[in-house]
Amino acid sequence: MEEKYFMHRIQQDGETYTKGIEVHDTLDSAIRSFWGRVKTGYSNPENPGMKFVSCKVTDASGAVIGDYNLTWRKVGEDGNVFFCHHIKVDGATIDKGIDVCDDFDAARLAYAKYMEYAYNNAKFPNVAYIACEITDMSGSVLYPFKEVLSKPENAEG
Repeated sequence: MEEKYFMHRIQQDGETYTKGIEVHDTLDSAIRSFWGRVKTGYSNPENPGMKFVSCKVTDASGAVIGDYNLTWRKVGEDGNVFFCHHIKVDGATIDKGIDVCDDFDAARLAYAKYMEYAYNNAKFPNVAYIACEITDMSGSVLYPFKEVLSKPENAEG
């Protein structure tokens, strides 16, 4: 896959989550987007209902770029949910997103469903790239639930 950068973003405003993974062609673009989302946290008076913000910039290998990995949670908020981040390149289509899971079992089930596309699965011959991980409200990756698999450019099935 040509060099891309991914900006993972999760925000909880009131009881509503806004989340996703943005695909950027340049690192500068990904970092601008990162700061644009991060600024909605940290008790910003322009976003009084914001309870949680978690953002990070990764490369195609799944590595976090620099220090662009911040998570903020409003003081007094408790509880935990889990997030299954997933990116799949199937032919020319990039399918990406972040699932909000109420418990760890639901997150592991989502992870397993995405990972089924990997490992040269003959049912999905055009899948060339899978990246998947589980995080929680601390922003931490819950290892071993992080994998990035990429077929060589000219490989088939």
